Amino acid sequence: MKKKYIIAVFLMILGLTFLFFYFKEEKVYTLKEYSPSGKLLAMSEYVIRNKDTVFHGKFISYNEKGIKINEGQFIDNEPHGNCFYYYDNGKLESVFYRKNSKINLECTYYDQSGLVKKYIICDSLGRTAFIIKFDDKVVKMYDGYAIWPVGQHKVVNKKLGEIKKGDDLKVGDTIRYNYLVANIPYAKRTFKIETVGIDNSKAKRIIKNKLPAEIIVEEILTHKGLNRIKAITQYTFNDKVTRVKNDTVSFDVNVN
Repeated sequence: MKKKYIIAVFLMILGLTFLFFYFKEEKVYTLKEYSPSGKLLAMSEYVIRNKDTVFHGKFISYNEKGIKINEGQFIDNEPHGNCFYYYDNGKLESVFYRKNSKINLECTYYDQSGLVKKYIICDSLGRTAFIIKFDDKVVKMYDGYAIWPVGQHKVVNKKLGEIKKGDDLKVGDTIRYNYLVANIPYAKRTFKIETVGIDNSKAKRIIKNKLPAEIIVEEILTHKGLNRIKAITQYTFNDKVTRVKNDTVSFDVNVN
């Protein structure tokens, strides 16, 4: 009898869970805009929330000739992720990874032949951290830092607290630190983390990538004393002008 009761409760919970997700799923509508001559100029997906129209989903626009001029996606009324922009002849002009309508995190520009002419990464506020320009795949100039520290935090119960000077860190504590690392076109990139003076093959680190150009490192501290943690990048180019670009950044934590 008890077994049947448990099964009935389980089935009821399963059914309620199904109904919750079924009704939670939003219906997606499509808004289309046409020219006076009847040609499709734009298409955007949206949902209805609290009786308001919220752009959420794919968008695409065309010029009067029917050639696609941009496409991407909205999340909660804001463009987000990769958005593609095209020349009037339909060739790709640029790709922006957008945080929202005001902030781009990564931008790549192309010439009419399809080659990259400029690449930029920005911080979370949209400020340029690194820019590089090309001419026929050859580096013409670059400015800024190809690797940029974002922050260092202590992880406690899955919550992050900023590491400050004088903080009490112990062996076994987990820290998380982030970097912006440029995805430079026409270059082979290597990236590594090392703590000075220890056997890094025994370090307990998890390295993850976050779009568009962020690397997140989570590490369990294993070494007492001063830990100088270095992030090292190397970019190797094919052209004869700029063969190798090396960048290193570091920060210190004291472990008791």
